[in-house]
Amino acid sequence: MSITCVRTVKPRLLVTAIAALAVLAATLSTTDRAGASTSGGLGTAASSGGGGEQSSARSSAKYDRLWDRVSMRDKRWAHQTSECESGGDPDAIGGGGLYRGAFQFMRSTWKHSPRSPGGDPIAYPYRTQAVVAVSLKRADGTVHWPVCG
Repeated sequence: MSITCVRTVKPRLLVTAIAALAVLAATLSTTDRAGASTSGGLGTAASSGGGGEQSSARSSAKYDRLWDRVSMRDKRWAHQTSECESGGDPDAIGGGGLYRGAFQFMRSTWKHSPRSPGGDPIAYPYRTQAVVAVSLKRADGTVHWPVCG
């Protein structure tokens, strides 16, 4: 005859543990979406936990100012290239997840591009993606967009 030892877990402890796991999972998925911890990119203050919406608004305003300085010719190039690559959709995902955003960046290309805020391109609006794409085009030419660039 064997004796089985059964421990009873207090319901309050179990609920607390489940809640802690849910908060941890939500934090990890938010960080993954913003990208700083998964891509090795720089991220923004919003993705690193400091500043929240206010930092995100400052970051967006920075890229809006940079976009305002882009020449009309480069703006036309950006519009035509993004339309060809993704229909202009900044949230587009292609190639089974390999290509991301309006300009269908690979994460590694996005991470190492001039003016890139790091993270995942689809976490950012069109203007941010366009500023990065134009900066990359100025540095490397259109090699990153062999069909559409």
